[in-house]
Amino acid sequence: MHKLLRYYSQNRIKVWTIILAIIFGIAIIQVLNNVAKEENQNNHEREGTTSNVVSYRNESEIMVTKGSVPQKYQEEFGNIIDEFYTYCINHQPEKAYELLAPDMKTIFYPTVKQFENLYYKEKFQGNKNYSFQAWTRASDTYIYQVKIFENMLSTGKYEYIEDFVTIVPVEDSYKLNINRYIGREDIGKKESNELITIEAKYTDVYLDYEIYTLFVKNNTEQTILLDTREKAKTTYITDSNHNNFEAFLYENAQQDLMLEPQELKTIQIKFNDSYHGNMDIASINFVDIVNYDKYTQDSNTERYTLEIER
Repeated sequence: MHKLLRYYSQNRIKVWTIILAIIFGIAIIQVLNNVAKEENQNNHEREGTTSNVVSYRNESEIMVTKGSVPQKYQEEFGNIIDEFYTYCINHQPEKAYELLAPDMKTIFYPTVKQFENLYYKEKFQGNKNYSFQAWTRASDTYIYQVKIFENMLSTGKYEYIEDFVTIVPVEDSYKLNINRYIGREDIGKKESNELITIEAKYTDVYLDYEIYTLFVKNNTEQTILLDTREKAKTTYITDSNHNNFEAFLYENAQQDLMLEPQELKTIQIKFNDSYHGNMDIASINFVDIVNYDKYTQDSNTERYTLEIER
């Protein structure tokens, strides 16, 4: 202790110079840290208005058909997807519901309660996060892949539910079709043969298939069967490249495909065509139509065909 006091007494100026230098250095570091912190905060605030553009540029790179969503749409499309799923993960289904396209509401979720029970509750219980990426496009139709996953910090696992959403123009804004539904296309084409008349009214297009709504009229006094289902690929749609996509007729009961004399009925048939941006359906084909009364007596009875051009 005596030596320290002696050293301090002999080097007082030097000691205080070192102490003051250290204090000054600490002060400078604190000032610089505060400046950097403030600058980062200002940058973050500035990015608040533009970060979506940068972020959505990455998320607008189309996965399947390549290319990207045009820059003029990137922010608007990204914003509506963000808004919808933010409402969902914040447990505000009534606000998310308002962002759905009119057909989505009319066909699938006529009320907020139905949307909540059939879509929201299944996917957004607990603490969820989400991400999205442009998936494919056709003309001006853009489809995004969405991944809904648990909070990884709390679970330590990356397991997700996948959905696909389509951006739909509605008046001067955009809305969403969800649950892999792309949209409804009106057809309004009608053809007849000796037995029946079929009008293809419209098709509901999904990412993995289409469901055609047909108005079918039996023009005879006999019972008519639209397809015997003895063979595969006897009811199908054909694209402009002559590729055939068969109907999932196993999802229809035989009674669905049967028409009593002069009966008019509505039939829905699902076709196995995954959505491709450049696919153009050219025709709907039925090649196994029979007079059911004759068919029950002789399974080799005449088969009738009918083709409806799109």
